[in-house]
Amino acid sequence: MALINCHECGTQMSDKAQSCPKCGAPNPNAAPVQQFSYQPQMMFNPCARHPQAPAVAHCGQCGAALCADCKDITAYEYDNKPLCIDCNIKVMESNISALKSTKRWSMVKFILLAFIVFIAFSIYSSNPGNWDTIFAAWIVAAIGGIFSTINMARRSEAEKAADDIYTRYNPGDGLMYEGMGCITRLALAIFFAPFYTAGYTIKHLFRWLSSSRKLNKAKQEYNNYIALLQERGEI
Repeated sequence: MALINCHECGTQMSDKAQSCPKCGAPNPNAAPVQQFSYQPQMMFNPCARHPQAPAVAHCGQCGAALCADCKDITAYEYDNKPLCIDCNIKVMESNISALKSTKRWSMVKFILLAFIVFIAFSIYSSNPGNWDTIFAAWIVAAIGGIFSTINMARRSEAEKAADDIYTRYNPGDGLMYEGMGCITRLALAIFFAPFYTAGYTIKHLFRWLSSSRKLNKAKQEYNNYIALLQERGEI
């Protein structure tokens, strides 16, 4: 380090000093002071599938962070939030599984009920004018809907309570009233059961056809989504 004279007042100072300590005149020979500026680092939440991309949303089911690309190719939303790729696939597979189960059970129920209707119609066709034949066909046809009509004919809790009170004060009449009511409900259940059998047969036929159509659509949607993911290199 060397001493130099200030060019303004002549005071000696270090040649490294930025200015004169007495008059404050700048030292033209001093190296300029390097200025440092603070630049805050940009922070972002990375996408769970693409760590290099910032997240713009979160999966409505699992909460995973989604980038713009993941958000754009979502097929479903939950609570107005897009689903991630993995949750989309799970939802599609769950829909396919549920539709397969619905289709299978609808088909089984339809075949069983159609078989009952066929047997009843065959009995009736063997001797249409005979009341015994008609009664036998009616009973067979009632098999498919008897449980539904019995459930519909059950007494409510209020009716049971009223019957219990009546039976308590009128034991004989009350028991007879309950017995006649039970017989009446059973007769009505048997009478209306064949109509329910026919109705359920048609219902399960349409449910079978509808679930089959929805299943084909769900499978096509799944295949298209998988093809899109393969095209973008996601799987």
